[in-house]
Amino acid sequence: MIINHNPGKHSQQYRLHSLLRAISLRSRHMSRLKQAIGACILSSILLQGVTALATTYHVATTGSDSNPGTEKQPWRTVAHAVSNMVAGDTTYVRGGIYKEEIIKFRESGTQSAPIKLVNAPGESPIVDCIDPAQVHRIIIEHKSGIAGTIGWITIEGFEIRNCYNGMKIISGHDLTIRRNWIHHNPGTGILGNGTRILVDRNIINHNGDIEGCQAGTNQCAPGSHGVYLNGTANVITNNVIYDNLTFGVQLNGASASNYRPGVHPSAEFARSENWVIANNTFAYSWRGAGIVVWGSTCNNARIENNIFYENAVSSPKATQGIHFTSTTCTGVTIKNNLAYASGSGGTSFLGLWAIEGVHYTQSGNIVNVSDPRFVNAPATLPSSPNFSLTERSPAIDAGLPLPMTKIAFDGTPRPQGRAYDIGAYEYSGNNDVKGPSSPVALQVR
Repeated sequence: MIINHNPGKHSQQYRLHSLLRAISLRSRHMSRLKQAIGACILSSILLQGVTALATTYHVATTGSDSNPGTEKQPWRTVAHAVSNMVAGDTTYVRGGIYKEEIIKFRESGTQSAPIKLVNAPGESPIVDCIDPAQVHRIIIEHKSGIAGTIGWITIEGFEIRNCYNGMKIISGHDLTIRRNWIHHNPGTGILGNGTRILVDRNIINHNGDIEGCQAGTNQCAPGSHGVYLNGTANVITNNVIYDNLTFGVQLNGASASNYRPGVHPSAEFARSENWVIANNTFAYSWRGAGIVVWGSTCNNARIENNIFYENAVSSPKATQGIHFTSTTCTGVTIKNNLAYASGSGGTSFLGLWAIEGVHYTQSGNIVNVSDPRFVNAPATLPSSPNFSLTERSPAIDAGLPLPMTKIAFDGTPRPQGRAYDIGAYEYSGNNDVKGPSSPVALQVR
C-alpha cells in the first residue's frame, strides 16, 4: 500500500498543469488568429495589386506607339496594344483604318480578369492587313507555344479585312469573338482550335479567293471557309455567314486520334463534341453548304434555328444546307432550321454521307416550302444583301427557345412574338403575332 503523506500536492500540480495548458492553448489560438489576420491582409494586398494592374489603354490613328497609351496620348497600332496587355486589361480602339501586320495575343486573361480588345463606344475601327501573302492576321497563341493554353480574351467591334486569315486560334479557351465584320480575307475568316469559344453576332463573308476560283486561277482548292474550328463545346450563334468560298462553318471532328500530346494541351482541344450552332443565317456559299459536319468526334452537336439559303452557288448537285464528310459521330440533333434553294445552286438540305437515326436525328425543319422572305436577298447575291425578316417570313415564331440566343444579331431581344424566330434576326414589327403566311401547310419534318 502506498500512502499519500501530502494529499494537496497532486491537486496543486493538476491546477498548475491546467493553467499551463490554458496558456498554451491561448497562445496557439492567438498564433492562428495572427496567421488568419495576416492571410487576410496579404489577400487584400494581392487583390489590390490585381486591381491596380488592370489598366485601360487607348489606340487611335493620331497616336504613337511611343505614347503611354492613355486616352489623351493613345498608341498608334493595335499590334502594340495587344503586345502590352495582361490579365484584366482593356484596350479601346478609336475609329479609322489601321494598317497592321501580325497582331498577336501572347498572354492569357483569367475568368475574373479577362483581356478585352474592343471598339471605342460608337466607333468602327478597321484592321486592314498590309500583306495577306505574308500571313498577316490576328493570332491568339500563348507565348509558351502551341501546347500552351490561352484564354479569357474578348475581341469585339472590329472590321477585319485583307488578312491571310481574319483570326487564327491555337489552343484557345473561353474566348469571345463578337460583333465583328470579318471579310475579304483570302483564307478562312476564323480558323483554329480550342474549347468554349463563342462566335456571336458577327458578319463573316467573302472569305477565300472566290474571284480566283471563278477565273480558274486558284483551281477552287479545298479550304477557305467562314469558320473552321475543332475543339470541345464551341458555340456559334446569331451570325450572318454568307458568300464564302467553301463552307460557312466547318465542324472539324476529324478523328479521335487527332489528339496528340505535345501538340494539344488536352483532348478537349482536339475533339469536337458538344457544339451548338444556332440562330445563324447561312447564304450564298460559293462551293459548299452552310455547314459541314466532319469526322468521328463531333458527337452531340446541336444545329438549331438556322436559315440555309441558296448555298453551293457554283455546284447545283451539292448540298446547300448541312453536308457530311466521313461522319461517324453520333447524337447530332438538327432541329427547327429553315432551308430554301431556288435551284440556281445546290438544293438538298442534308448530305448523303451520314445516316438518319444512327449519326443524327432531325425534327421541326422547314425545307424548300417558302423562301425566308428577307428584306433584300434574291436568288443570286445582290451588292448589298439584307437578311432581316419581313412580316410574312415563315421563319417568324418557328424557332426553339434557346438560352444562348436571347439577343439576336442586331441586338433585338428574343422573342418578340409567340416564339423565337429562325435565323440571325428577330422580327420586331408590330404585327409579329400573325396568322400563317399562306393557307398551304408548311412541310415540317
